[in-house]
Amino acid sequence: MPYGFSLRRGLLLLLLYYTGLLPFVALDESFLFFLLPSIINRTYFPVPRGCFGQLLAKVVEKVTMRKKLLRHLQERGIQVVLWVLNEERDFAEAFAHGASGVMSDYPTRLRRYLDAHPPP
Repeated sequence: MPYGFSLRRGLLLLLLYYTGLLPFVALDESFLFFLLPSIINRTYFPVPRGCFGQLLAKVVEKVTMRKKLLRHLQERGIQVVLWVLNEERDFAEAFAHGASGVMSDYPTRLRRYLDAHPPP
């Protein structure tokens, strides 16, 4: 049965990536579900708005949204799914980072975006 990374395994994944050991470690997970960092400072995400939210979003984006990391995971058969994206600019950003898919509260908006911007 396919399963995703836990928080602990996700942090281990980042540690292995930044130490260069990720290619040598077996990964049994099939999915990496992660939030798109640019939505952290929005009203529907539970982080206080302001300087802390902006700083948190920038740090999380720099550490996690690495095209090389996402490409490596996809080459190993692990799908990277970003959530919760509800605006067209978020869909575009997620796919620009190299996400396999996205989760949305508005699937019709996502369907319209995918129809207008088919994946390569």
